[in-house]
Amino acid sequence: MEKEIKIKNLKYCKENGEDISDSYMQKVGVLLESLPYIKEYFNKVVIVKIGGSMMEDEGIIKSVLDDLVLMKFVGIKVVLIHGGGKQITKLMEERGIKAKFIDGLRVTTKEVINLVKMVLVGSINSKLVSFLNQHGDIAVGVSGDDANFIKCNKKIYKKDGVEVDLGYVGEVESIDRKFLDDILSNNHIPVIATLGVDEKGNSYNINADSCASDIAKSLEAEKMIMLTDVDGIFDDKGKENIKLISRLTSEQCIKMIENGKINSGMIPKVRACMDALDGSVGRTHILNGTREHSILVEIFTDKGIGTMITSKNV
Repeated sequence: MEKEIKIKNLKYCKENGEDISDSYMQKVGVLLESLPYIKEYFNKVVIVKIGGSMMEDEGIIKSVLDDLVLMKFVGIKVVLIHGGGKQITKLMEERGIKAKFIDGLRVTTKEVINLVKMVLVGSINSKLVSFLNQHGDIAVGVSGDDANFIKCNKKIYKKDGVEVDLGYVGEVESIDRKFLDDILSNNHIPVIATLGVDEKGNSYNINADSCASDIAKSLEAEKMIMLTDVDGIFDDKGKENIKLISRLTSEQCIKMIENGKINSGMIPKVRACMDALDGSVGRTHILNGTREHSILVEIFTDKGIGTMITSKNV
């Protein structure tokens, strides 16, 4: 039947002097394949967190942002959250300030928090908003201290039982959902720099992974996507037999962290995913954002890439 329709279409076009090729029919097929997913995510919130390491390549950034623009125009409520660790370290080095980390956490003095704000708000956030707004007035750049919509407390951290002062490093206390809902209801993409403010008006740097999780929970997002520069989580059965794991439950993730199969910089991303799932977020994903249009493949096809983390087997 499908073949007969195609033949009739071709015959009609030839009779009327129109040109139609297989490539156009393939494009129509792709659109029809994506229709069920467009319906599924229409008017739903999807959180996308992009890491600082990806933002050093404008080609990668443009590909990611193009994906978000398409998602927005088919009716998905997109929220973009970004970090900027590498860029902060680079600016500190240019200013002659040595970066200090404790268990991967940046020690953030008063001088450093001012540099953090310069990078996150003045550089990265404005750049992302500018790229998005090439497609129209669709993006609004904000940070957590705008209207104090991300309230936080100073992070209390202990190492070997001893409290360590990390300076202006914060943990989210609350998110003003209405602030973000108002931006989304005005048909804009909020582009969020992960800063927060305490009750005294002090600004704090917040881990972008955990901040994305807290925002996803606040907005009851349908999906949270963590973009990184690796394909996902791997089951290391030996260097010659390494395999990407396409799906994991939170329980399986905990076991992999305990046995060291999930380690280093992947741990905070996985913990952020598990935390989001505990807060009723539908599904979470860790994707390689350096792969062209990886978000669209994940959202609009049944192929599925990267690693999906769910609260239980679904």
